[in-house]
Amino acid sequence: MYPICYSVVMAHRGALVSLSIALVLWSLTFPLVRAMLGEVPIEALLALRFTAAAVLLFAWWAVKGKTLPRGRDFWLTAGSGFCCVTAYQLLSTHGIRTVASGPASVLVDTMPIFATVFSVFLLNHRANWRTWTGLGIAFAGAAIIALGESQGKLQLNFGVGLLLLAALIFGIGTVAQKPVMKRYDSLGVTAVSFAAGALAMLCFSPNLLAISRQIPTRHIFTIAFLAVGPGALAYALWGHALSKLPVSKASASLLLIGPLTFLIAWLFFGEIPATASMIGAAFACGGVLLVHSDQTA
Repeated sequence: MYPICYSVVMAHRGALVSLSIALVLWSLTFPLVRAMLGEVPIEALLALRFTAAAVLLFAWWAVKGKTLPRGRDFWLTAGSGFCCVTAYQLLSTHGIRTVASGPASVLVDTMPIFATVFSVFLLNHRANWRTWTGLGIAFAGAAIIALGESQGKLQLNFGVGLLLLAALIFGIGTVAQKPVMKRYDSLGVTAVSFAAGALAMLCFSPNLLAISRQIPTRHIFTIAFLAVGPGALAYALWGHALSKLPVSKASASLLLIGPLTFLIAWLFFGEIPATASMIGAAFACGGVLLVHSDQTA
């Protein structure tokens, strides 16, 4: 399998580098957001973060001067932004309030499975046993990490439905962006998508200006970093990777965010992961590697 993986990496090395940086940046999001919960309303935090990121992305696009999606592609891109930014963030945030963090992450990690299924039926994506087996192994690794860390038991409630719906909608939004990125520059698509998602997010935080004045300065700097790093830069890099890679490979890579989060917590915060987390991380990495070795995609 090594020669196959090497040839795949060399063929898409630019996209894989972009994807790797995006994953590392996203792995920083949860600990930073968690530190602000209780002091900053989540709707206001999301609105500030994604509005600032949208402004940065459009500034970046203005410098590059690429064409923005037009006509039907514009509305398809805007719809994907509502799915991946507004709906996903709000549904997953409210869903996790009634579901333990471990089981919640397992539910959200069903997104690559939904995205791959949609890409097979809607985009005529070809996937062989490597993709499906790899997805299964990587998802099992994510489940081991989540359940091992939280020792949580999944109970059916309204939050479970919200989290599954969040994963489903993110998968739809990801698949919707893919054909548009074949016709337009990925940065322009990402900018329009983010702007649409941010505008919709503002509707859920009508008192944003008043709330912003009450946010501690240290959290303002954290939100600014989330807007620049895990926001504008990470999503721009994700857009570039998605434009070059099949949906199954790009979305499956999101299952590496869990292991990366534990690694960062270990290196920077001294939080030693449990044995189950290390076993799960090995499964997740192996599964994603198997997905990327599928040359039929």
